[in-house]
Amino acid sequence: MGEPRVVADVLASVVSRGDRSRWPTALVDECASALGVAGVGLAVTDDRVPVGIVAATDGVGRAGEDLQFALGEGICWHAAGARRLVQAPDLSTDDRWVQFGRSAADAGIAAAFSLPLQVGAVLVGVLDVYRRTAGPLSGESAGLLSVYGQAATAVLLLLTGDDDDRLDDAAGLTELADIRPVVHQAAGMVAIQLGVDLTSALLRLRAQAFATGRPLRDLAEDVVARRTRLDGPPDEHRRTPR
Repeated sequence: MGEPRVVADVLASVVSRGDRSRWPTALVDECASALGVAGVGLAVTDDRVPVGIVAATDGVGRAGEDLQFALGEGICWHAAGARRLVQAPDLSTDDRWVQFGRSAADAGIAAAFSLPLQVGAVLVGVLDVYRRTAGPLSGESAGLLSVYGQAATAVLLLLTGDDDDRLDDAAGLTELADIRPVVHQAAGMVAIQLGVDLTSALLRLRAQAFATGRPLRDLAEDVVARRTRLDGPPDEHRRTPR
């Protein structure tokens, strides 16, 4: 685990970029610089499956993420399923993902590392690191990756939370950790209501929050408390009678 103060410092740097849409890109850029690696990618997951790229550094980072999602295999898929840091210090001799290993080599990637991002038992994403040279992570690099992994988790939570959430200190991380579980629980209920998968249900929740001008967390809490159903049109905020 990274020191809370160090994680807070990383987050302070990221959120200082202004528009929250720039935070994920700032996070992966700063992570690549701090670790001295060729590329970094950040992806979100649905249960144990990576479902979308949030941000990636130019060049190797983008190539590594695109390859994994195009092939449906690779280190981030392994990390999401195993719920632990997965290391591939030499992809040329790693036979776990034959297609990815071969394609990564063509893209100039010699080593890759993937860290699952979790809040309790809930997996929210993966942070991928790519290097042009083979070799294991040093102890210092592993520590930095942990710090940036915690910061990346908080960024994902902030992007699905409301505008009043702040990360002024370590206590903010604990507060933010309450956001994602209720959103996932609400998504599960919406999936049953609509007969869709969790990814579609989460998109439906976000569309409802945007259409009604409500924070996603507040809407999720209403869904979980059965005060709101989302089986109407996206712009219809239907509250059940009390």
